[in-house]
Formats: sequence, C-alpha cells, structure tokens
Amino acid sequence: MVWIYFRTGTRIMSNFTKLMAQAAAGAAGGGDFYSYTIDNSARFNNPDVPELSKTFGTATNRKKWTYSTWAKIADTTIYKFLFFAGTTDANYTHFAVFGDYLWYLNYAGGNQIKIISTAKLRDLSAWYHFVLAVDTTQASASDRVKIYVNGTQLTAFSTETLPSQNFDTLFNSSIEHTIGTDAQFYTPIAGETMNGYLAEPVFVDGQQLPPTDFGEFKNGVWVPKDVSGLTFGNNGFLLDFADSSALGNDVSGNNNDFTSSGLTSSDQMPDTPTNNFATWNPLKLRDTASAYWPLESYSEGNLTTTHPSSISSGTSYSTIGVPDDTKMYCEIYVSTLGGSNIGIDSGLYANVPSAEDRYLYSSGGSISGPSSSTSGSSYTTGDIIGICIDRVSDEVAFYKNGSLQGTLSGLSDKPFFPFFLGDNNASIILNAGQNGTFNGNVTAGGNTDANDLGDFKYTVPTDALALCTANFPEPTIGPTSASLSDEHFDTVLYTGTGTSQSISTLEFQPDFVWIKSRTDAATHLLFDTIRGASNFLASSDSDAESTVTSTLTSFDTNGFTVGANNAANGSGDDIVAWNWKANGSGVSNTDGATASTVSANTDAGFSIVTYTGTGAVTTVGHGLGVAPNFIIVKARDQGTGYNWCSYSSMLGPTYNTGGLDVTSAADAHPNYWANTAPTSSVFTVSTYGVVNDNGGQMLAYCFAEIEGFSSFGKYTGNGSADGPFIYTGFRPAWFMLKKSSGTGWWYVFDSERNTYNLTGKAVFPNSTSAESDYPGGSSLGMDFLSNGVKLRGSQTEQNGSGTTYIYMAFAENPFKYANAR
Repeated sequence: MVWIYFRTGTRIMSNFTKLMAQAAAGAAGGGDFYSYTIDNSARFNNPDVPELSKTFGTATNRKKWTYSTWAKIADTTIYKFLFFAGTTDANYTHFAVFGDYLWYLNYAGGNQIKIISTAKLRDLSAWYHFVLAVDTTQASASDRVKIYVNGTQLTAFSTETLPSQNFDTLFNSSIEHTIGTDAQFYTPIAGETMNGYLAEPVFVDGQQLPPTDFGEFKNGVWVPKDVSGLTFGNNGFLLDFADSSALGNDVSGNNNDFTSSGLTSSDQMPDTPTNNFATWNPLKLRDTASAYWPLESYSEGNLTTTHPSSISSGTSYSTIGVPDDTKMYCEIYVSTLGGSNIGIDSGLYANVPSAEDRYLYSSGGSISGPSSSTSGSSYTTGDIIGICIDRVSDEVAFYKNGSLQGTLSGLSDKPFFPFFLGDNNASIILNAGQNGTFNGNVTAGGNTDANDLGDFKYTVPTDALALCTANFPEPTIGPTSASLSDEHFDTVLYTGTGTSQSISTLEFQPDFVWIKSRTDAATHLLFDTIRGASNFLASSDSDAESTVTSTLTSFDTNGFTVGANNAANGSGDDIVAWNWKANGSGVSNTDGATASTVSANTDAGFSIVTYTGTGAVTTVGHGLGVAPNFIIVKARDQGTGYNWCSYSSMLGPTYNTGGLDVTSAADAHPNYWANTAPTSSVFTVSTYGVVNDNGGQMLAYCFAEIEGFSSFGKYTGNGSADGPFIYTGFRPAWFMLKKSSGTGWWYVFDSERNTYNLTGKAVFPNSTSAESDYPGGSSLGMDFLSNGVKLRGSQTEQNGSGTTYIYMAFAENPFKYANAR
C-alpha cells in the first residue's frame, strides 16, 4: 500500500520510497544523502563593504523573473542585501534581510511593492534558502510575488503592498544590480552590507519558478538541487564561487559576470548548505552581570571575535559542540593577545558555565582542567593554538604552532565547544577547517585532503577531522538512519468536530498521547497504551485517573481516534496532540525489586512504566538500557495531595523537580528518589506516596537523552530580551520548561503551532488555560534554531536574571542536517 501526504516543511513521499531513501543513505554512511552538493560559498565581511556588481546591457522581462540564493547570516542587525538594483534613493529595489525580517521592496517615488515577513530570521548557525519569484502578469495579485524560505512559501506579512498587474519591476532592467550592498547611490559604509555567507545566487530571466527548481525535501530536510540545467534567459546568471580569483564568475553560460569589490580570494569558503562549518556564536549565553554585555564583537563571517578592554573575562563559544564518539580539530590564530585563555567548555549545553567542564590553555603556558593540569609554552600575538577534542578517548590536546603542549583527560559525557575567555582587547580567529589562510595573516597549510575535510596550517592529529557537520557521526534517528525524528515523536494539530474522528497523519502508532484544546480552557488529557484508551490523567490537576469513553477511543496505526468529548474534540476547537512512540501495551519487567510493566522504545529513549507501590524504598525497572535523564511520576489511583512529581538528572536525586500540576520550586527532599540516581536498568523510589504509594497504582514516563533527538537539561536566565542560548544539538520540534529555583508555570512550545520564529504560542501543563500567543515584542517567547533554543523574553517565568530552569526538548532534525529556522 502506498499513500502520499503533505505537511508544511516536511516531505511528500510514499512509505516505500522513504524507506528506500533512508536505507541507501544509511548504507553509504550518509555520504550520499546530498545527491547534489554545493562546494563553495563567498564570505561577505560587513566592515569590508563587500559587493558583486553587474549592469545588464539590455532590459528584458521586468515582469517575470526568479532569484534564488542560499545564505548563512552572521548577525541580526539591519541591511543584509541579497539582491539590489537602483540609481537614486528615489528609484531602487531590493531583496534583503533587514534586521530580523525578509523584505522585498520596489520604490520609485512611492512603494509599488513592499512586502515584509512576520517570520524572524535569527538563526546564525546554519543555512537558509531564499527564493523570490515574480510574475506581475498574473490575474490574482497574490500570485504576482511569491517568497519562499527553505522550500515553504511565506504567507504571513506585516506589510503586503503587491504590484499592479503587468507592473515593470526594477530587477532585470538595464541599471546596475548588486549582491551584498546598495552602494550604487549611497556611499558604501560598513554596517549597510551583507554580513555572512552566500552560496549559489541564481537569477532566471523570464520565468516565475517554484522553489523545487532549486531544492527539494529529502526525509524532512530542504536540500539543494543541481540548477545548471535551468533555462536562465538573457540576463540570467549562476554564481558558484568556484574560482577564488573571480568570485563574480557566471557559470550559467551567459557570461553575465559580476565585478567584485571588497572581496578577496580568502573569502571563498567551503562552508555551504551541504557542509556547515563551525564559527563563533553571537547568540551564546550572556553573562548575568548585565554591565558586561554585550561583551564581544564578531567579524569575518563570525570567525573573528574581539573582546573589548571595558569588560572582564568575556566568553566566546563555537556554534558546534563536538559530539560523542568523534575526534575533531580546530586552530585558533591569536590576532591580539590581550588577556587570552583558549580551550573548550561544555557551558552552552547545560547553559551554566562552570569550572568543572572547562579546559583552558592560558597565554602564560598553564593548561588546566577540572581535576588536573600541566604546563606548556607561553603564546603571544601571531601564534596558532591547535585544539584536538577526542570524544572517543575523552581527552583534549593543545598545540602551539604545530607542537603538542599538553593533554588532559576525563572529559564528561557532554558536547564540548571551542571556547575563548578573553579581555583587554584580545582578538582571535577560528579555523574549523574552512579558513586555512586565516584571512591572510598566515599562509595556508597543506591539509586539504578529503580525509580531514579541512584546510589547516599544521598537521592534523591522527584520525582527527575538521569541525563541520559533514564529519558528524550519522545520527541514530535522522534523515540517513532507520527512522526519522517524526517516527518517534510528533505534534499533530486538528480541528474538533464534536463527533468521532480519526487523526491519521502520524508516521507511527502512538503509545503516549497528550491532548490539549488550544481554544478552550479545558483539561489536559494524557493517555498511554499500558493504561488503555479512554483512561486519562490530567497534568493540570492532581486528580486520580479517569475513564471517559468519549475521549481517546483507540490508538491507531498512524494516529488515534477521539470521540465527542469537548476537551478532546470540541466542535470548531483548535486542538494540539503531542505523541510519543513506545512499544505497545507493555511487557513484564523484573529488573527492579518491584516488578513493573514496561513499554519501551530504546531507540528513542522513552518508556512507559506502571508498578504497584510498596511504601518502602524499592527499585523499579524502566527498560531503557541507559539511565533516564527525566522521569515523570503520578499515583494513578490517588487524587488530592498526590501531585505529579519529576526527576531531572541536572538537579539530581535529592530533588523533586516539580509536578506537572504545580508551580512550586524544585523541592530538595530525600523522600522521592532515596538520594539515588537511576541506573541503566532501574530507578529508585522512597517511601513518599507520590512516587511509591503503598498498594497504589503508579505510572512513570521515563526519558533518556539520545544525541540529535532529545535533550534534557537546565539553563540560567539573564533577565534580558537577548536571553541565553541553549545548545540541544538539533532543530527542536518541542520544548517544555519550568522554573526550578522559584515559583513558576510550566510552558510548552512546538514547531507545528509556530512554523517560524518567534516561537511564542504557549500551552501550560499546570493550567487548563487556552493557548496564549506571545508575539514579537513580548516579554515571553523563544527562537527555535538549527542547533538549539534562544530565549527572547525577559519575563521571570522563562528568563529571570540568575534564575534556574529545567527543560525537555525533542528534535525535528539533528543539527548535522538541519536548515536554519
């Protein structure tokens, strides 16, 4: 049986075709995932006022054309010109990212066209694909201008002034066109140019093309296609940046070459949509001492970071954390010594910088870690520090100008990031393998072979690879694996009918279904296959389990069926359901002193556990094979006084980190988990009734972290709209948070209710309240990004200064393959 479906941002594919594609990619170790690769990009460094310019000899079809480009944005300030044409400040047009938003403007004494997206484009760690397709001959105004991001058409705009029928645009006219700046009629100045990377700018003269001529969805990822076979038209062009001495070279066959200004051969980069390299991360965790931030500045495509003299010990982290079971290498050139400490840190992962996971090589020569230290040579301006992060042997080695200085062992089981702790005008340049010339400061090295996928000055340590996504291990859940993320967790949106209906858009039979009306103040309904359909617990209260036959009536092969119950299927209501795959109705488990029934999905690190409480300290088998990082427990047959409770490995077994139904802070109390952390086979419960009611029927949902699919941790707020960045190692599909150091609500966000940033539509597990939307400018909300989450509100519920929060997150796609969001 073959069936085809569509959802925005995912894929159109039959089950059979999908499985064949996954099998082929998996067999090739992921090497064949990209059927077409982009090998080069051009780096546009804002202070250099970089520009590519071309004046077409003849105006052709100004009514119908398409522009496409891939872009990796380096900042969220104004003026990032993707394409521009104009003669005066009263006669110009541009396609640009202005601050957070995507703009298309055609101005000639007035705005004939002015379109501004509501989507905020603030992902600085991966690649976007933009398409602007125009055909003003269309009868319907809405068809005359189409804008696509990562293959999906934008339909929501804060401003939408559309052209009249048969309007002649300024693009494709016989005036100067530029990529990178608007410098034709303004004096070129830094700050008003593209800042970041562009790959494969394409212009097609005479056709309004869909994005599928430039890219395609492959197992949920928007990837590039070979565009060389397009019919480009007279003024069409294709820039592949393959010739470093002529970055404006047109390879479409039209020879519509662009003249380069402010760009050099060192601005040709291998950082592309099919191999994303690490840079410094401007969205990192900010220090809580607000007087010290913003701490650092970034340039050269975020490869250079400079720390001003006005701050003390500013920090910079890379966008990529070295994943488990890999060995990766980078080099750091010391431009200005200042006060420099170069090393690695796991701070972005837990988002609480601390000495226990920091390994530093200071300019004075000391090399120190959490529990050991050694000495090397001092270094100064002009030296190159190499860092080899070995997550196989859990070691880090430091080099100076190619000579080993010292090795420290004992790295913890977390992603580690190249890291810089500096002050007093210290400035360094990162080479993750894409920057062997170090911007002209040193000569390129010879390590350009395919084994390390990088260009380094000095010999790369044995088996070490460049710090880029092509060198990430294949995720156990992802586009090249046996299963995709949405075959283990997925969010479904549906409209209630008030009569029985089947929700059948999932890729799996769910075993845990959490339903909430977005429209009404209604109970949260939590169902699972061990307890059976129609038996629900409510996260928003402490009530015992209820049986209502008109709620969820069955778990189906590709979804579930709901009856006429208002909370599950209210007529006309917008409803969200979050779904996890376990392993059916459960099997007996005797790993613990107390027998349990377990439905476990070990691939995704999720299990449903039921057991009978003993009232005495005991162990319970969870079936995961690894220690869970998060556990949620409820006494099924007990109501008032028997709240939900939870365990987080980030806070440890001395805490109940908070029940889903309560707003209180994490409770330091030994009568929950008996001061004993879970093991690979069991978790321990003490005498407290909420986790081990004597004779009571108990339920536990257990979650273990799977790299690239799930993340469970904590972060510390800074009280700013420029909130902390949390590295998850994937593009999130779902994120739940709770203040743990004080009173606060639970919040759940997902990528289905918020298809673009800002992610502001929240549902509250501890409350029956309807969904609340926190739009741009609100003090609440966050951005979902290619590699994590960035808090964008200052409200204490999510980002209070110095306040600690716990979180759970599940992936849409692993970072190795994720598009920018």
